[in-house]
Formats: sequence, structure tokens, C-alpha cells
Amino acid sequence: MRGSKARAGWMAAALLATSPAAFGASDVGMGAGALRASASLDFTISVPHVMQLNVLGQPAAIQVTADDIARGTVTVSGAQLDLLVNERDGYVIRAQLANPVFSAAKVLGLPGPLVAGEGATTLRMASMVGRPKPAPMPVSYELQLAPGATPGQYGWPVALSLEHP
Repeated sequence: MRGSKARAGWMAAALLATSPAAFGASDVGMGAGALRASASLDFTISVPHVMQLNVLGQPAAIQVTADDIARGTVTVSGAQLDLLVNERDGYVIRAQLANPVFSAAKVLGLPGPLVAGEGATTLRMASMVGRPKPAPMPVSYELQLAPGATPGQYGWPVALSLEHP
């Protein structure tokens, strides 16, 4: 242990002696006698905020059939939400309809209800800080067809995004 302290002292002295900037924040004794050195070091670690949402396995379009029109709904499964958020206060998932052929959309598989209608809706999610990155979360969508909808192919109707709480 004593040898490692001595090595650390010699290394610090060598660094201070060769670094002109170190003299500004240090006290180095020079001349005859024991070599004495002390210094302070200030540093800051900044962790950038991360809010990532990747939707995996979600179709770009939906084929609405006459049977779907008769039921009034279309159910789509197989999608997964791959989330990475380092906000200590958690985060909010926001859902909004992006296609007027649908009047409502339920996102199923989340810890709470998320139903988009005429306006956007949100769901508050717990913080991920201090936990391992979770596996992608399987979700499904129950899409309510608007009155007057007709069979055909339509663009994906639900826009998901992340927000600060």
C-alpha cells in the first residue's frame, strides 16, 4: 500500500512539473528538501437527455375490408415499442390520430390506457433511470372506423411520440 501511495505521489509531481496549466491551480514546493505537491481538479460530467421511440413491426398502411366496416373496428397486432429514456421524472407517450378514416385508436399492451380520439392523448410512464434497458414492448392497436368509412388501403393512422412529463 505504501509503495502505491509513493508511486501516486511521484506521478502527481511529474504531471505537475511538466504541465504549465497545473501550476496555476497547484502548490509545488521547489528546491532542496522533500518534494511536496498538491493540486485540485474540478470536472463535470454532463449526461445528454435521451428520449428515443422506435416502433418495430408496424405496417405503413392498413387494408380495410368490408368485414372490418361491418365490425366497425380493425385490430392490428405485431408491433413493438423500443424505448430508451433517461429522464428521472419519467416520460409521456403521446398518441394522435393521423387519418380521418378512423375515429379512435386504442394502444393496447401499455401499463395504462392510451386512447386517441379527436385530439391527442397522453400516458405518463415511469422512469427507466437506474434500470437495464427493457426489451421492446409488444403492443396492438384497436382502431375504430369513422362513420362512412369505405374499404380500401389507408396510411397508418396513429402517430406516437415521446414528451417530457
